[in-house]
Amino acid sequence: MRIAYWIPIAVLALVLAGVGFRYGIIRQGITESDVITHYAQKYLADHAVSGAAGRAKLSDCVARPAKDAGFWTWLVVTCRPDGTAQDVGFRYQVNWLGGLIDVTRLGQTPPTTPQT
Repeated sequence: MRIAYWIPIAVLALVLAGVGFRYGIIRQGITESDVITHYAQKYLADHAVSGAAGRAKLSDCVARPAKDAGFWTWLVVTCRPDGTAQDVGFRYQVNWLGGLIDVTRLGQTPPTTPQT
């Protein structure tokens, strides 16, 4: 076989190896505590903008592993002020690189699919 046929495959393999190495290095430095703290700070900002009841604190947030939230979701961080109803607060779904997948304001129903 000609070597020219294998050059694109070798380049693709090198690019994929580089991307995998980069994501591995990024993932290595992320801990659950870092993610929870980051989204607790985001919760403070979201709570202040929303004008919801209760006083927001960093300690209002808890996280759990995402079992039923989807394949890409790593953690689900739920934040709710003390002394408020169960339907007040925010829920953040976080991927394995620490990125936000979805944010849900508790107590609000998600929008329905438009009907044509």
